[in-house]
Amino acid sequence: MGFFNKHKIKRESNPTNESRETWQLTISGIVQGVGFRWSVLNLAKKMELDGNVRNNSDETVTITLQADQDRVNQFCSELPKNISQFARISTIKKEKLIKVGKITGFHVLY
Repeated sequence: MGFFNKHKIKRESNPTNESRETWQLTISGIVQGVGFRWSVLNLAKKMELDGNVRNNSDETVTITLQADQDRVNQFCSELPKNISQFARISTIKKEKLIKVGKITGFHVLY
């Protein structure tokens, strides 16, 4: 038996990660140039969510989250209470995405 066969790393499946869903939130309002993405980053890290946030050319912001629907709903209800004082949310459009690879951590995209 060779070294690599003898020291094979056993990977356990994690049902929590496998059951994750990917959600895309499109936020409109006063959400660009006011520290909104950094507020999203702080809330996502506080809630231990994976995903990313980015500005769009139409002055909306897209947030991608990987979590179950209950956690995404919780994020949506907490978001307005945790944004920059200069930001204002008009609408949050939520859409479930399919066939998205695993995202590790939370990132601000440019």
